[in-house]
Amino acid sequence: MASRTFIMLKPDAIEKSLENEILAFFKDYGIEVVRWKTVTVDEPLIMSHYQEIIDRLNLPDFPNRIRAYFVGKTVRIFEMESKENNVVAKVRELIGTTDPSKAGADTIRGKYSNDSMELAKQQERLVHNLIHASDSDENAYKEIELWFK
Repeated sequence: MASRTFIMLKPDAIEKSLENEILAFFKDYGIEVVRWKTVTVDEPLIMSHYQEIIDRLNLPDFPNRIRAYFVGKTVRIFEMESKENNVVAKVRELIGTTDPSKAGADTIRGKYSNDSMELAKQQERLVHNLIHASDSDENAYKEIELWFK
């Protein structure tokens, strides 16, 4: 049985025109696009998407950084599928760690991003790490429902 996950190409990936390279990267590992959509992000949608992280991290300026980075910007969302089990874990492995400066050179973030958490903190903004991917089957389902409604 196929397994599915959700990914979002963030504004920095769209601005750098990396969609084809990133999708080809996944395709090389047997991970295919089921459906996709281009979205201009509004505040209620992005705040709903990040609500769990906002609550967990409890960083005072985090919501403002999310708004600044996403609201009014274009993202591309994808429901992805693999015939292998646990596509969520495989995609997370392929994108690399959240901090691109610590991501392996053979990952999407390591290969295509030149940002770092340290620089983002200095500039008081979100790290530009190109892509969001669901971190569990449960969140994949929630994110697919949220974004494709």
